[in-house]
Amino acid sequence: MALDRHAEEGRKRKIRTATPSTVRKVNRSILLHVIRTHQPVSRADISEKTGIFRSNVSEIVDELIEEGLINERRARPSGRGRVPIHLSLNDDGLYVIGVSMRSGQTSVAWAGLTGKIRRELHFVTPSTPEEFVNQLAAAVGEMQPSDAAYSPVAFRECAISVPGLIRADQGSVVWIPSRPAFSGFPLARRVQDVLGMPVAVDNDCNRAALAEMWFSDDQVGGLNNFVFLEIGEIGVGAGIVLNRSLYQGHDSTFAAEFGHMVVDPAGPQCECGRRGCWETLVCDRASWRRYSQEPFGEGSADTLVQAARSGSVEAIRALEQTADYLSLGISNIVFALNPELVIVAGKIASAWDLIGERVQSAHGSSKIRMHVRPARLPVTEMFLHGSILRALSTVFEKPKLGW
Repeated sequence: MALDRHAEEGRKRKIRTATPSTVRKVNRSILLHVIRTHQPVSRADISEKTGIFRSNVSEIVDELIEEGLINERRARPSGRGRVPIHLSLNDDGLYVIGVSMRSGQTSVAWAGLTGKIRRELHFVTPSTPEEFVNQLAAAVGEMQPSDAAYSPVAFRECAISVPGLIRADQGSVVWIPSRPAFSGFPLARRVQDVLGMPVAVDNDCNRAALAEMWFSDDQVGGLNNFVFLEIGEIGVGAGIVLNRSLYQGHDSTFAAEFGHMVVDPAGPQCECGRRGCWETLVCDRASWRRYSQEPFGEGSADTLVQAARSGSVEAIRALEQTADYLSLGISNIVFALNPELVIVAGKIASAWDLIGERVQSAHGSSKIRMHVRPARLPVTEMFLHGSILRALSTVFEKPKLGW
């Protein structure tokens, strides 16, 4: 029966092939990225940077101006010669909603086309999905600008990040450890019904990886292949980017569950039922237990880092042990995937000046170089920014080809 089901699914799948319109959409995406990362920029500069013919650039630019996605302004004269006309993103050309659900609090923000947050609200995360949908709808309603220039349906798209397993292609919840009542709930569809706009739901670390990729585009070459790791209070989350695309497993449900790599078969019992999973040794709670007999709670991780900075031998030793375990797991990831970079987020990242070198070297190898750095922003900000950028991706993404 399983073989029959897979065969039937295979027959339903279609191959998306390239067409002239596809090529135009690809070029459109390329132009928007160039404008975003180099603005203000002229049409001639875009043609030079991309290799796209000037006439094709002008056609697409005119289309984007007509849609209100970019602005065109004459530059200030700087001497003799023709004054160039510069292009930049129109932040008011598109409005989106980004949502970050955490176990204690949910953050909701709206932003324009540049991804810059314009307003942010928060509410206590409910225990039931129906109440979550209701409170989210109320927050979005409150965020609607009162200016008459904004239409009642100003927001074009909404994206939600969730700390759990999600069937991303359907937007349904598989499992959220802190919110078991959400299991099986069609979150994207229900929110879409209430808000009246497209809604995308995904794992929070996938969203954070998207944010890191977006923010890295100001670097030469940007980030194309990397792993994002969140070292949390009681677990480890991760996102994988391959060739600038999120890898989400064959069924878009989960991938990168590195926290459940067994690194010590005789280690602590894990919630997954096995012993010695990596997350039981590197999470904030594990670091705290190596330092103190007091119960782990809110603020414990910060207390540990502060104690280490104050010279506490016990705190320094605890963080060094965590660094050793981090190095072990990251080295396994590097040998398996060979990413250009591994990015570490969470409270432990605030102690990177104390442990970063040890993470790089403790289980490094002369055969392969580990490139590891802390995240650009606090992880909660990464989740929210990632949701906003996912909501904007319909504008910036290239069309997908193949199966």
